[in-house]
Amino acid sequence: MGFFLTSCMPGISSTSLAPTVEVEPSGMRPNIIFIIADDMEVSALEFMPQTTELLGSRGAMFTRFYVNNSLCCPSRATILRGQYMHNTNITGNKLPTGGFDKFRALGLEGNSFPVWLQQAGYSTALFGKYLNEYPGSAEPTYIPPGWTEWYSPVAGNPYRNFNYALNENGTFVQYGESAEDYATDVISRKAQDFIAQNVEAGIPFFAFVSVFAPHTPSAPAPRHEGLYHDLALPQPPSFDEDDISDKSQSFNELDHLSEKEIRKMEDLYRKRAESLLAVDELVSAIVKQVEELGQGDNTYIIFTSDNGYHMGQHRLVQGKNTPFEED
Repeated sequence: MGFFLTSCMPGISSTSLAPTVEVEPSGMRPNIIFIIADDMEVSALEFMPQTTELLGSRGAMFTRFYVNNSLCCPSRATILRGQYMHNTNITGNKLPTGGFDKFRALGLEGNSFPVWLQQAGYSTALFGKYLNEYPGSAEPTYIPPGWTEWYSPVAGNPYRNFNYALNENGTFVQYGESAEDYATDVISRKAQDFIAQNVEAGIPFFAFVSVFAPHTPSAPAPRHEGLYHDLALPQPPSFDEDDISDKSQSFNELDHLSEKEIRKMEDLYRKRAESLLAVDELVSAIVKQVEELGQGDNTYIIFTSDNGYHMGQHRLVQGKNTPFEED
């Protein structure tokens, strides 16, 4: 099994490599599972011990993995196309600079890696977040080219992980407020069903598993609420730093963080940590399932994020979309 643990920022501090993977015999097409978090900084791996153990310590950690633009849609367009932002022309999250409608209007969907994989005989599926603003001007039942199966939100606010609706292979399915409706868990179950079905059918598969955590409002699963109620917000040397004379003029005009701003970030930091616990469980469940199904030697599993996140560094309140290493 190939394990890859990456972060869309260059600050991972350790690297471990698995033994050299033997090349598959001719005709063997490896399964690919791509798991992506939303707005997750690399230091948050602290709250994902199973992911770190199952992927990081048994596989490869990419410690110099840079993102072209620390914003959701440009990063996801890059992932789908293998191109920099200045080539995809997706520079923002919504029109006129980016978003799903622009990606579609430019004809980029028809020439992307799920299309290429499907043409190579793969069964492909997306679970969760696609591109920002999807389905946009398209019908709620619209499924982009290249996807054999499709489960992506088309209504409600999936960032809250409750009270949303999915386009499930062209069918509108509503989810509510019960514990079993928690989006990360729904994504996990559907991804595992897809994996099991394709292994049974003997079809190579690609699963794009795209959770909404820890993106704000960073709603944890009910079973994890309050587990980090006393977690302290990290304050590295760059936190609310005294001397920002080396920054650009716009940053030099920033005031020091207020106590209210710091308390707000600390509360968000705790929720973000709690929301990642379910993602950690998702990764563990998928890895163990692949092994139990006898696909361990023929599956690549990648875990990453679309971009990082800053919380107090360089006098900045919570956010992203800057050229700093945290993002």
